[in-house]
Amino acid sequence: MIISLEWLKDFVDIEESPQELSNILSNIGLESEIAATTTEIRGIVISKVESTEKHPNADKLKICMVNDGDKLHQVICGAPNVKAGQIVPFAKIGSTLPGDFKIKKVKIRGVESNGMICSERELRVSDQHEGIMILPNNLKLGADFKSSYGYKFHSLELDITPNRADAFSHYGVARDIACATERKLQKKEIKNISSPNGFSLPVLSENIEDCPRYVGGVVENIKVGPSPDWLVEKLKSAGHRSINNVVDISNYVLLEIGHPTHIFDYGKIHCKEIVVRRAKQNEPLTTLDGQNFKLNEKHLLITDGADPLALAGIMGGKKSAISGETTEVFVESAYFNPTTIRIASKDLSLSTDASKIYERGADPNGCLIAFCQIVSMLESICGGRLVSNIFDFYPNQIQETKVQLRYSKLLSILGCE
Repeated sequence: MIISLEWLKDFVDIEESPQELSNILSNIGLESEIAATTTEIRGIVISKVESTEKHPNADKLKICMVNDGDKLHQVICGAPNVKAGQIVPFAKIGSTLPGDFKIKKVKIRGVESNGMICSERELRVSDQHEGIMILPNNLKLGADFKSSYGYKFHSLELDITPNRADAFSHYGVARDIACATERKLQKKEIKNISSPNGFSLPVLSENIEDCPRYVGGVVENIKVGPSPDWLVEKLKSAGHRSINNVVDISNYVLLEIGHPTHIFDYGKIHCKEIVVRRAKQNEPLTTLDGQNFKLNEKHLLITDGADPLALAGIMGGKKSAISGETTEVFVESAYFNPTTIRIASKDLSLSTDASKIYERGADPNGCLIAFCQIVSMLESICGGRLVSNIFDFYPNQIQETKVQLRYSKLLSILGCE
């Protein structure tokens, strides 16, 4: 699990360096190491690619004129995505990249190059290296990259143990930091979504033990497209790439509050009902990643009453995936039996962020919270509107467990205050 330090600050004050915070988390049971930090780089500035032209002696290279806010620099760049007008991180002569790599003036195929336009991997922001890093247009030319933008990508990677499903989110980790440092935890504010007295979609779980709770609703007027910059940056800071605004919203909620959700193209749910059931012997399903499975009774499915829509708690099916033509979506926020999901995930050798949480035991009372946040973001980002009733299949409510602990006993076991 990759945790963004900047994202954590939404919930708790962070005063420590990435290494200091890593030590705090490791000492309280969340084994941690630095995933990304820009602390090692020096001299990287926000710049603009003013023009590009083909290198005379190399088909895949371009001669770029880069404006650092003070003067132009001629730079040779082989990135396939470099274009005039882009705002980029530029390493001037004398600057330093991670690994103590110093930038010098060089000749590439007979043409002088005075600096380097950097990729995300070269800046240790992420592993992406297929092209240069493209920055938002509102950054000031000549500003230091590290202090004006790079700090957003400082992150830690946590090795989450099987008993800590609560730590698979920024809010969950922030809660631990607040306890360890005796700082205030900012509560996550979720907009309350009310049913619009619309239609109801029948929901049935054939075995309540497999799916004790299932919350859902239909949102129309969806406009699928690119996500806003802030959402792209949030996901990138936690090691996720942007796909489209609808899918990004589901991933964002997962990373922030730790409850998995799934968003289906409602137009592809043919029977207009949801039935959670075990798969039949050799029942076929193609998942979102293109894998074809022959399923059996070990595997739990979300179906439309006839055809499979998703592997419950693991991955959606390709047939009901969001596309550029999607205008109506069905939002699922459920709680699945941890053992059921664990068996299916292991049997199919298919592990996802969602399955890792479900098989550790998600919070059954977090379903409605996650649903409301998804719908609220679909409304504000995608222009959506909830048109169905919010249906909440929850026949046997699971009560929160309260644990009694004597402080004197705690001290006697620890041997310290």
